[in-house]
Amino acid sequence: MEKKRFFRRLSALCLMVSLMLAQPVQTLAVDPSLLLVPPDESAASSSTETSGSEEPSKDTADTAAEEDSIPDLEGRFVTIGEKTRFRIKGSGYAEGFVRIEGNLYYFDPDTNLMAQNGWFTLDEDRYYATETGPLLTGQAEVEGETYYFDEEGRWLSDGLTETDDGDVWLDETGQPVTGWQQQGDDWYYYQADGSLLTSSWLQDPDTGKWYYLLEDGRMAENQWVQWKGKWYFLGGGGVMKQNTVVTTGGHDWYLDKNGQLQVTPAHPLDVPVVRQAPALPNGCEVTALTELLRYNGFPISHTALSRDYLPRQHFRWSGGKMYGPDPYDYFVGNPEDDTGWYCLEGAIISCANRYLSDQGSSLRAEKVSGASLEQIESYLKAGYPVMVWMTPGLKPFGYSSVRWTLPDGSTYKPYIGTHALVVTGIDIAGGKISFSDPARGKHTLTIDFFWPIYEAMGKRAVIIR
Repeated sequence: MEKKRFFRRLSALCLMVSLMLAQPVQTLAVDPSLLLVPPDESAASSSTETSGSEEPSKDTADTAAEEDSIPDLEGRFVTIGEKTRFRIKGSGYAEGFVRIEGNLYYFDPDTNLMAQNGWFTLDEDRYYATETGPLLTGQAEVEGETYYFDEEGRWLSDGLTETDDGDVWLDETGQPVTGWQQQGDDWYYYQADGSLLTSSWLQDPDTGKWYYLLEDGRMAENQWVQWKGKWYFLGGGGVMKQNTVVTTGGHDWYLDKNGQLQVTPAHPLDVPVVRQAPALPNGCEVTALTELLRYNGFPISHTALSRDYLPRQHFRWSGGKMYGPDPYDYFVGNPEDDTGWYCLEGAIISCANRYLSDQGSSLRAEKVSGASLEQIESYLKAGYPVMVWMTPGLKPFGYSSVRWTLPDGSTYKPYIGTHALVVTGIDIAGGKISFSDPARGKHTLTIDFFWPIYEAMGKRAVIIR
């Protein structure tokens, strides 16, 4: 009996000594030279999306298994000397990657010892364990240098990585790079802290040239950019155009010395003039619409547009009373002769959209009545000429003595007439506004002359976009 007790005690003592002498998992000291070797990209995990009842691919299953292989454990740390293990509540010791109270740890599968205090490599991926054991994740500092790690603790390098402060481009040593970086066909600019510059201007300190970085960080190139209500054009190589004329969409655009688009009487939109006479002596509205359509590349004639698409109705007499249509919805009479009166926004929008629909175009005429001078300017700078209603011969506003009854039984009091024309440029500060006019061709008025008539006519306006 005594011998059996002795041998049991001796066996227990040997087990304790073996545990105390067990070697810890090997870790790497912080050696900057080792950071020059990026991880093998072929070792990176990949995933494939699945939907419905499709079976996940092997790669997907492997990745899912890897992501699920980091369990959250409960238990307690056991430290003997400088060697630490984690005793799992209910069974055995932790091994591999685990999460304990929200922190990521690694325990050697052979010895169950916790990695700590330095770099270590597994399957060509590099990790950093802190002095107390938790692995670094996200952005962290090691011996005065900033490094980035993913959520599984892998050290990141040589490419783009997302951070809480935005995208950061890392070099092969894992350090943020700065300045211009090309990714595929696109260029990006990284600031001194490594963060991506977005939605902002950048001036080259050597050349003084201006560039614009879009919302996703791409350098704008061969495109328009709107900034604080102003339009700019970034040409080839991303350089902002200044003090020049650029041609886009089949139209010429003038940019001033600051690169800002100017659509003024001196540099108007190139809306073609279409003369209403002699074919449509009372058809200024449909002719002005023809100018808008031709500006947008549709070669329709004003006579064909009037004949095939303009909604029109004539007067009729009954019981000694004259009945007629609402000019908002129909052209009253015939624009080809003296029986023609006029039409307003609804009829023009209907005419335009029927034609545009027949052409398979996504463009549509749109009512923008009530537009202020500033709004007219904004439409012009966005490339949209504005059709407006004025008075015949640009004479003072007034009403006709004629009256007719509308379909709803109400009495309509018509204007003495209307004249429609297209605004092509405006200089609010200079007090000038220019037109493409079906009756007078291209001309310019003072805003002081234009505004009272435009306002009296109800600030009626239409654009196509």
